[in-house]
Amino acid sequence: MKTNPLKLRSTMRHLAGILICIAALPIAFAFKTAPVPVQRKGVHTIIVDPGHGGRDPGARGLITTEAKVCLEVGLKLGKAIEERFPGMKILYTRTTDILAGNKSDRNSANRYRAEFANQSGGDLFIAIHCNSNGMRAGGWYAKRIVDYTYKKVWVGKGKKRRQVTKKTPVYQSYWVENKTYGTETYIWAADRSDEKGDVINAQSDDFSGENDSTITMPDLNDPVMKAFQLLYQKKYFEHSLLFADFIEQEFAKAGRVSRGVKQRNEKGIWVLQATGMPSVLVETGFITNREEERYLDSDEGQHEIVKNIVDALASYIAAREKAPASSGKKNDPDNKTVKSDNPANINRKDPAAK
Repeated sequence: MKTNPLKLRSTMRHLAGILICIAALPIAFAFKTAPVPVQRKGVHTIIVDPGHGGRDPGARGLITTEAKVCLEVGLKLGKAIEERFPGMKILYTRTTDILAGNKSDRNSANRYRAEFANQSGGDLFIAIHCNSNGMRAGGWYAKRIVDYTYKKVWVGKGKKRRQVTKKTPVYQSYWVENKTYGTETYIWAADRSDEKGDVINAQSDDFSGENDSTITMPDLNDPVMKAFQLLYQKKYFEHSLLFADFIEQEFAKAGRVSRGVKQRNEKGIWVLQATGMPSVLVETGFITNREEERYLDSDEGQHEIVKNIVDALASYIAAREKAPASSGKKNDPDNKTVKSDNPANINRKDPAAK
C-alpha cells in the first residue's frame, strides 16, 4: 500500500502537536496553582529616625541628653517591631552617635533624614525625640519680693534739694522645680499651610514642642510645594493623625500624661513636611523634668515607651488593612475625618505654658 507523503507529514505534525501539549501540561498546571503575587496595601517598610546625634546633643537633662535617649529608644523600637511583625523592613536614619548621614551640620542631617526615607520607599516614618520646655533641667533659682525697706535720701540740687523716702524691695531667692512633663506626638499641619507660610521664616522664642529639630523650609508659595502639600493632605494627613492618635492613647493607657496629638503651626518640622509617607514625631517625655528624665533614661521606661508605640502600630496596621483602598470619593473611609477617643487630641497649639 502506497503512503501519501503529504498525509504522512500532516499526521506527524498533528502527533507532534499532541506530544507538545502533553509535555506542557505540568508547566501550565504549575502556573495555574502557583499563588499570584498581589500588591497589598499597608505597611511594609518603616523608617525609624532617632533624633539629633553627634555634635547635636539635642535637649540636655541632668544625667543624659536627648540624642542618647533617642538612639537607645529608636534601636529598641526597630528590634521590637521586627519581633512583633516578622518580615517588616526596618531602616534607621542613624544607628550610632553621629548626625544622620554623618553630615556636618544639623540642617544637612535633617534633609538627609527625609531624602533617605523617600528614597527607601518607606510606608511610615517614626521620629523619636525628647521634649524640653526651654528652661534649665531640673529647675532654677528665681527671685521674689518679700518685703520693702524705707530710707530717707536727699535728691535735687540747690534750692530744689529736698529729702524723700525711698522704697527699696527686699528680694528672696527660691527654687523653682521644672515640672513640665508628658508625651506629645506631632504631625505636619497641612491644612494650616497658608497661616504657617506667613511666618515660616520668622524667628520665634516659642519653646513649645520640638523646637530644636526644625530648619527653614522652602517657599510654600512655590507651585511644586503647593502640589506636594495637596498630595500630603489628601494621602497622608489622616493616616498620620490616625497613627499619632493611637500612640497617644497607648501612652495614656500606660499611665503617662498625654498632651495630645499636635500640629506645628508656627514653625514646620522638616522631617514631617518633607517625607512622602505618613509621618509622626514622638516626644517621648520631657528630659528637663527630673523624674521624667530618669524614666526616659531607664531600661524599664524605654521598653515601656517602645511597647506603647508598637501596640499603637498594631492598631494602625489593623485599621489600614480593614479599610478599603481610597477611591478619592468623599464617602471613602480613607477620606473621612479621624475622630479621637482621647480628649487630649488634637491640639493645634500648646495650651500649657512651658
